[in-house]
This record gives sequence, structure tokens and C-alpha cells, in this order.
Amino acid sequence: MQLEKKDFLLSLSDNLVILVAEDDRNHYILTECCLRKAGVQNEIIWFEDGQAILDFLKGDGHPSKNSNRYIMLLDIRMPKVDGIHILKEIKNDKHLMDISTIMLAADDNKHLAAECYELGCQAHVIKPPGEVLLRAIKRVAQRM
Repeated sequence: MQLEKKDFLLSLSDNLVILVAEDDRNHYILTECCLRKAGVQNEIIWFEDGQAILDFLKGDGHPSKNSNRYIMLLDIRMPKVDGIHILKEIKNDKHLMDISTIMLAADDNKHLAAECYELGCQAHVIKPPGEVLLRAIKRVAQRM
């Protein structure tokens, strides 16, 4: 089943910002291209490591400082702070716990996927990005 561009666009509100924590620039470019080809026009902010996205969420990007809502795409394996640690931190912070999170993995490690779901992620997607990621974003955005 092909995801239609118009159906995907309908589910993303204007104040929805997509945060991407991905240490591999090429993987980020593939993710952004996938989203743009699907018609996503929302702001996408890239963070090269886990500490950078935590700093953003606890600083200028804190939900109390703006009216934006976030969907966060988190690479599981990153330098400084990995995606599992970030997921734990945001789900244990009463101001950040409602941020929708999709975990991105390089392989199909069932144990890590189960851990991510137990910690509160909304989806676990194997790279490279494609229709599975688009469907996950659509599903998460519809629940926001």
C-alpha cells in the first residue's frame, strides 16, 4: 500500500516540529529527503548528538517557552548521550514526557526495540527511512 502525499499532509499541524537526533549526517539527509518527498513542510531540526537535543529541550525548545509540539526521531546509538538515555530522561520529566518519540535503529535488535517500547516510545523503525517511518509519523501525529 502506497502512502499518499495528501493523506500524510493532513495529519501534521502547523505547530508540529520534527526533531531529529542522528549522529550520521548522511542518515539525517536521507530522513529529511524522505519527509520532504512525502510532502512534509513542517520545520525539521537536526541534532548531531544526544546531548544537543537534551540541551535544546531543556533550554530554548522547552515546551513551556513556545507553542510548538514535537515528534522526536531518535537514533538509538549516538555519541555523548544515546537515544535510550534521552528517552528515559524525557519520559521521567513531567514537562517533556508527552513528547512523541520514534526510535531509529540500524538493525532489528528485538531486545532494544522491546526496551524502547517499555520506556514509552511510540514507534521503533529500522533505518533507512522510508514508508514505515512515514506511517509511524502519521500514526503518532494523529494521536497528538
